[in-house]
Amino acid sequence: MKLNFLKYALLFVAVLSYGFVSAQQISGTVSDENGPLPGATVLVKGTVNGTFADFDGNYTIDAASGDVLVFSYVGYNSKEVTVGDSDTINVTLEASNALEEVVVVGYGTQQRGSITGAVASVDVSEAAKTPMTNAAEALQGRVSGVTVVSNNSPGAAPKIVIRGFGTSNNTDPLYVIDGVQTDDASVLNSINPNDIEQMNVLKDGAAAIYGARASNGVVIVTTKSGGYNMEKARISVDAYTGFAQATRVPELLTAQQHGQMIWDSMKNDGLTPTHPQYGSGSSPVVPSTLQGFRRIATFNPVTFETPTARVLPNGTDWFGEATQMAVQQNATVTLENGNARGKYLMSNSFQNREGILKTTFFKQGTTRLNSEFKVSDKITIGEHLTASFSNANNTNVTDLLLRASPLIPVYTEDGGYAGSAAGQLSNVNNPVADLYRNADNYNKTFRLLGDVYMNVNLDNFVDGLSFKTRFSGMLQYFNGRYFTSRVPEAIEPRTDNTLTEVDWARNSWTWTNTMNYDKVFGDHAINAILGVEAVDEFRKGKSVSRTGYLFEDPNFYLLNNGGGGILIGDSYAGGSSLYSLFGTTQYSFANKYYLTATVRQDTSSRFKGDNKTDIFPSFSGGWVVSDEEFFNAEGVISRFKLKGSWGQIGNQTLPANNPTINISSLNEVYANYAIDGGSVSQGAMLSQVGNPNLRWETSEALNYGFELGLLDNALTLDVDIFNIETKDLVTPNESLISTTAIDAGAPLVNLGNVVNKGMDVALGYNSDASKEFVFGVQANLSAYKNEVTNLISAFQAGRNTRVGSLTRTEVGQPISFFYGYNVTGLDSNGRFVYEDVNGDGAISALDRKNIGSPHPDFTYGINLTASYKNFDFSAFFQGSQGNEVYNYEKIYTDFPFFKDGNRSTRVLDAWTPSNTNTNIPALSYSVTNSETDPNSYFVEDASYLKLKNLQIGYTMPDSIVDSIGADSLRLYVQASNLLVITDYTGVDPEVAISDNLSLGVDENVFPMSRIITFGVNLKL
Repeated sequence: MKLNFLKYALLFVAVLSYGFVSAQQISGTVSDENGPLPGATVLVKGTVNGTFADFDGNYTIDAASGDVLVFSYVGYNSKEVTVGDSDTINVTLEASNALEEVVVVGYGTQQRGSITGAVASVDVSEAAKTPMTNAAEALQGRVSGVTVVSNNSPGAAPKIVIRGFGTSNNTDPLYVIDGVQTDDASVLNSINPNDIEQMNVLKDGAAAIYGARASNGVVIVTTKSGGYNMEKARISVDAYTGFAQATRVPELLTAQQHGQMIWDSMKNDGLTPTHPQYGSGSSPVVPSTLQGFRRIATFNPVTFETPTARVLPNGTDWFGEATQMAVQQNATVTLENGNARGKYLMSNSFQNREGILKTTFFKQGTTRLNSEFKVSDKITIGEHLTASFSNANNTNVTDLLLRASPLIPVYTEDGGYAGSAAGQLSNVNNPVADLYRNADNYNKTFRLLGDVYMNVNLDNFVDGLSFKTRFSGMLQYFNGRYFTSRVPEAIEPRTDNTLTEVDWARNSWTWTNTMNYDKVFGDHAINAILGVEAVDEFRKGKSVSRTGYLFEDPNFYLLNNGGGGILIGDSYAGGSSLYSLFGTTQYSFANKYYLTATVRQDTSSRFKGDNKTDIFPSFSGGWVVSDEEFFNAEGVISRFKLKGSWGQIGNQTLPANNPTINISSLNEVYANYAIDGGSVSQGAMLSQVGNPNLRWETSEALNYGFELGLLDNALTLDVDIFNIETKDLVTPNESLISTTAIDAGAPLVNLGNVVNKGMDVALGYNSDASKEFVFGVQANLSAYKNEVTNLISAFQAGRNTRVGSLTRTEVGQPISFFYGYNVTGLDSNGRFVYEDVNGDGAISALDRKNIGSPHPDFTYGINLTASYKNFDFSAFFQGSQGNEVYNYEKIYTDFPFFKDGNRSTRVLDAWTPSNTNTNIPALSYSVTNSETDPNSYFVEDASYLKLKNLQIGYTMPDSIVDSIGADSLRLYVQASNLLVITDYTGVDPEVAISDNLSLGVDENVFPMSRIITFGVNLKL
């Protein structure tokens, strides 16, 4: 026994003295043919001395001459190298059957095979093939559990929701871009998709590392930084040009059909048809010119003129007149290089996207510089910096295009604008005139974001220990100018003009300090991080308007050129801060048993007292069953892993920065008052009622699933089942404030729970890459069920429209279901028959019910790729099934809400005594039977399948490439939104989200476009 003890003691001393006696420091890079392999394992053979490569594939390890270093990486063949005299060893590993790359999760990295939470990654190389304004669009249809609804308006950011709507408040995920943290998706306008190295999504309790801002999920974006030890500088040029055109344009009535519709409507109402434009005969006659048209000639004094407005034979095709073949251009030039001591990447890009509505556009220039330097063997410093400037005009006149009478021409014969200032042409402004009058409006944004960091290797103190400090921040400046012109040709003319200028600044910074312990002990591996973080955000802005401009010329659009009074529409300043402590530990045994534990404590300035601090824990585990001895490794199943996680995560982003306190504001409109009946005294009004007991929303997320690899991992399947319950929902309590209040809104309180249950599935297949013909299929499917389980009141109504609220949120139902009357058919007069829900024999407000849901049964995406010799092909499909949309535009196109406005061709199938097999009610010249009130006629199945992107490329042979001195040259052609399969009758079945209590309402949606581009990828 004593001899054994002595033997083990001597062995321990020998191992302990190894690093102090005979070791030298070896460093280098582990990579494959495509670049660095972050997280690759480096181990001194026969010892417990090991380390992991960092995100750029760099490693440092102590080893003696003659030692054998073993380099390994999941899915790659291991390589052994004997240490000689050189202290630099770079290794290139060959892929055996690469499973997944190492990904950035939280404040560190983790091998895909060891991840135990629900973390999904975007294939950025495939996603970047689609023309994108905002990098977040890369998530659409490519990540299970992530819903992305794009706004077709130029430069507008998409709405992203991860695993359903867990709150009626902010549902935007937290974006972490090279350490910069924000929940504003528009920031990703500044990120060139070609610069992205990785885009990963934390969907479950794994997001608890971000605590109070993570309940809506976390999207982590990491950009490229060049590479160490590059043989030469590399220049890449990526460019495309093409055009966009409107697709799915609504079919509206011609002038003759419009006149007949009015005639039939009057006859159905028992009226004798007569109309100042169509005459008084037995049938309508399209006039050659607008009858009675006049236009204001001067405004002070008001005088009129009567120019000739000639009616086109078939009437005006307003969508055809307002849309254009829109130029689409994008160019990126990237330079990257690196040696043993440093590396860098610089890129410059320019994007020019005309909108399909005339005069609309989005233009942006972006520059990026990422660099890193080894100032010593122990210290590395680096930075990421992006600067962008954009200008956009996204005027939307879709509502006007649907309503404008086909009789009105765009121009009069003298070249001026025609309009509705004649008999019974409704009250719509000339849509084309509105576009051109708004052509000089703009939204300009300058944005600067980035970070500086320092890594310090502390192996001299504790083997495997390192320290990192990172300071990141963002500066944003916005300037908007909006000139509202006079409208002399409208029946409701605008006789004054207004200039409005909006500007704001938002500044934020984050300082993060972490200690990382990363060590391999034989079969045991530990990666632990302890950190402290401070976040601060401040914003300030104002809106100023002035009327009375003599000249409607952009050269005179300055506030001091107006003649009217100056009105300050809005002025604000405020911010918030967050202080956090966090830690996470990842443990693995034999590369088949995995455990992760995370805890974070956040202290927020948005709350008071004990409610300002909370703790967010999470746990997860995984078991690679296929690595067990009892598992048949020679069978069809090559890999099988079980995983599960639980965590608590928060949401501190609320409708107010400081919702716990009362706020009073000076207000010249409502607060100033002539107390003595004479001079007006300045006053303040209560603008916010605070609730000192308010606390943040907390979501408890449970996730479990499995990963399956078959046929030597050529076929993979990843399944996650989740249950997310959001508690302490922050909602306004209307009972705590007077209903007659004109100032402050109701205070926010915690009372409400929402549950999202669902499943994410990802399926992939890649054929043998050594073959001449290679193909792959990547598919995903997501489904969730949303239910409100507790609420402060009987219900919460959605946003008001011309016909009232269209949606409702209540216990036992999903957030924002459609609420109204259920139409069961048409009666003998062609009028709607409503369901008598309560059975009292009369139709009243008590008969309203749930008439549909905007939440889909499931969403899916399919990406097909193939290559043969020098040709490559990709096709990306994305779809949604079972979601419904409230087509609000039908109150204009199917009913006489504006009786003389245009209608959809659907009304040609309206009910008549001889046409009863229809759901279109009989024509009428006034709204009858309350048929534009919220009802099921407007609720449509908006399921769809879109071919989002189709691309065919050809890589030039080496003989041609060598002749021009390039490394590679690829040409391609691509089409976006080439195919849309849907029964939805609106302009786009994807409806942008206005607010979370009014989901799925189609109102003034920017038209959908089809984009065709031709591009080149050149590497020098």
